[in-house]
Amino acid sequence: MNTIHNTIKTLGGRLTKTRKAIIEVLSENRCFLTKAEIIQKLRDKKIKPDRTTLYRELVYLTKNQIARKNTINGIEYFEIPQDHHHHLVCVSCNSIQSVDMSNHLEKQEKQIAKQNKFNIINHSLEFYGYCHNCQA
Repeated sequence: MNTIHNTIKTLGGRLTKTRKAIIEVLSENRCFLTKAEIIQKLRDKKIKPDRTTLYRELVYLTKNQIARKNTINGIEYFEIPQDHHHHLVCVSCNSIQSVDMSNHLEKQEKQIAKQNKFNIINHSLEFYGYCHNCQA
């Protein structure tokens, strides 16, 4: 978290109570959260930002590459990347589970970059299907 706070200060941003709380909520969760989930977790911490403030803060965090936004099935999700992982997305209940595949994809990513003379700075990979509960 100190690294994130230092990055914000370096960018000339302020560390407001709400911004700190949003960063904390996103950092505590290893996987994507919706805006509604973020608001609920902030309320649990006795912080009640209005939707405009939350939207503005999430735009700031994603624009400055502190948080990552991904739209899955039309729903926006946010996370602070802490380790390299991908996601299993249930198309029935919209549950999302993180999966570590870094060992398998790292070599392929380097090969793709080299073959295409492309400087990859990030990627996103989601697998869509049915979770264990929805298969029944």
